[in-house]
Amino acid sequence: MQAVSVARASFMALERITLTHTRARSGGPNPTRAKVHPNSRLAGTFEDDFFYSYAKGETDRIYARAAELEDQKNAIRRSAKAEGRVLTPDERRIMLLTPGALRILKVLLELARTCSGKVFPTWEWIEQKSGRSRATVHRALKNLAAVGLLDKQRRCVPIEPTADRPKAKNEQTSNVYRMRFPNCLVRFLPRKMQPVPLPDDVVQSESDRVEAIAAMRLWRSPRQVAAEDFEDAGLRRIMLSLATAVERQESQKNGQPHIDSSILWENGIGLVGQRPDA
Repeated sequence: MQAVSVARASFMALERITLTHTRARSGGPNPTRAKVHPNSRLAGTFEDDFFYSYAKGETDRIYARAAELEDQKNAIRRSAKAEGRVLTPDERRIMLLTPGALRILKVLLELARTCSGKVFPTWEWIEQKSGRSRATVHRALKNLAAVGLLDKQRRCVPIEPTADRPKAKNEQTSNVYRMRFPNCLVRFLPRKMQPVPLPDDVVQSESDRVEAIAAMRLWRSPRQVAAEDFEDAGLRRIMLSLATAVERQESQKNGQPHIDSSILWENGIGLVGQRPDA
């Protein structure tokens, strides 16, 4: 009888510990209990650089090319099997396209056309417009991003801490999306759907421009590097302070020479011999 009571007490203690120490999905504790996904950015700080407006008919061309790739999935699979080879990474990406993913892509492209490229719908809106379940929407968005047809960025907004989340500072909001067609998949399209190649002089001028920009970036100061290469505001502020300290130290180490110190006179070099009162 005593052994049974000890066993019950042990199970009750283990149950109390399990309920008290809840852990996040990654295995580590979540002290803030904030519902913010990793790699989220603060809303209102990056959208102007993320969104871009589509040219006339561009959204229709993106969807037509994606639908053509989905139609050629079986042909690509049969060709690889006949040649006795495995699918290439690009071909495996094409295999992720499904009718459900195309439906989600069409809904997002229609929204991009009517909203000047500013696409940030909720999952509930996508479910309602596409007629697909939440699991299908999640899987379609993930596959479209893996194929390269979709760029997604999570966003969060600042909130006031509450009693149940006293350390929470941000909360998740809707994601932002932009659609494109990756250049690596153009070779799988029929010739009639491939873009017209650029003239050689245009390609050469673009290559020269890229090389000139790369050469100019090599001469940037540490402060310019910190201001341009770091997107996070807190990290940028830290790197700017470090860059300022480095530049100050280097300026003290390599002082400016005297204006007339390189003039050679008969009586000596530098200031000595240049002026009677030197």
